[in-house]
Amino acid sequence: MRKKKQAPTVAPGMNTHDALEKRATNKDIRADDSTTVTRLYLDRTPND
Repeated sequence: MRKKKQAPTVAPGMNTHDALEKRATNKDIRADDSTTVTRLYLDRTPND
């Protein structure tokens, strides 16, 4: 059984990250139905 390729999607805006917080289940990972999420935090002071 071949899986259909899906077009990549873009995560919603900065404040709506709740869907990204959900961990993939082992079943999802085995089915290659998960995405690695990388978070970027800017560590800046107001003077930067």
